[in-house]
Amino acid sequence: MPPVYFRYILPNNAASDRDLLYFPYWRFKGMIFSCVTGSRIDDRFVDTSQQAVTSKHFPFSAGLRPQVGKLTFATKKSEGRFVRPDVAYGDVIDLFKNSLTRFLPKPIHHQSYVGDAVSLLYAPFYVSGRLFDAVLNKPITNDIPEDLAVTLETSEKIQNETRFFSAICPACGWDLDGEGDASVLLCKNCQTAWQPTQKGFTKLPFVYLTEMGRFRASLPFWRITADIDGLSLSTIADFTRVANLVNMTGGKETQTRFHFWVPAFKVQPKMLLTLSRRITVAQPQTDGNRKLPEGAIIPANLPVTEASQALKIVLAGFAKPSRVYFSKLNQIRITPRKALLVYIPFSEDHHDFIQPKLNLGLSKRLLALAENL
Repeated sequence: MPPVYFRYILPNNAASDRDLLYFPYWRFKGMIFSCVTGSRIDDRFVDTSQQAVTSKHFPFSAGLRPQVGKLTFATKKSEGRFVRPDVAYGDVIDLFKNSLTRFLPKPIHHQSYVGDAVSLLYAPFYVSGRLFDAVLNKPITNDIPEDLAVTLETSEKIQNETRFFSAICPACGWDLDGEGDASVLLCKNCQTAWQPTQKGFTKLPFVYLTEMGRFRASLPFWRITADIDGLSLSTIADFTRVANLVNMTGGKETQTRFHFWVPAFKVQPKMLLTLSRRITVAQPQTDGNRKLPEGAIIPANLPVTEASQALKIVLAGFAKPSRVYFSKLNQIRITPRKALLVYIPFSEDHHDFIQPKLNLGLSKRLLALAENL
């Protein structure tokens, strides 16, 4: 199956009569967690790009423009000529990942790429005696190089395009609620949650933990059940041993199924790891309400497929002693099997969301800054 990725067009400031030429760039955007020597987890967010066609006449990367410009989807109706990429998707993934680990201390025991999204960006240019940048309307060459014609000959019209679905509830026909980047859409009429897929919408199971309090805001989390090879970690008893925790249940419920917990919303890497570790250690019960929360609901914009990429790094965060488990990470295989969307109520003040029973706090400012992740 061919890889799935979005195609975007960067805005231009060229005159309307210019024949625009769009040059492609591969863009890698996401969070990277690395378990490195010294039992340390390095976390960082990256947003980088590079040419999808090898050329000395165009800039090597799109720079900061994808982060500050308003991107639009490339479709069959998009005007202009689009240079066909010749750097393969798989090759560019390897290039990005190799460059991002170059300066990390060695050895690197494991890396997790969470929310990593590769997309194809088309940057606008035009030819008028010279090659011009259509954003700045400034020339980037002194003339038209002879070998530039070879690149221009590979231009084409967009063939593949992003598919759109009507945000209508498949169950009752009501309008679905969700932000532009939401990975879960909600129907408040029939109290259902839906996940967009390539073929339409899939119904998602969810629960609202009313026993955590009756507060005005609710934040979404994924409770993920997984099979683990290379480590005995299927029950709460196993978890207590791996995390080197005191058994606070007095022997009760130790055979209850262990679950990983990961935020279903985007947040900065360090906070993502902190929230995941804290709630995974808490292992809250999910005998909650099957109706959607009342009041403000923070959108779920981190798909479960991407959240699942964090499971091994969550394990690395709570397993003790770290120096022992880090060296075993490459032999451990975690396979997600089932996910439940869980809404946890949080109180809020001017600056923070607070969950007193879990002793959790999340800065509203950090959440706002995560909108561009």
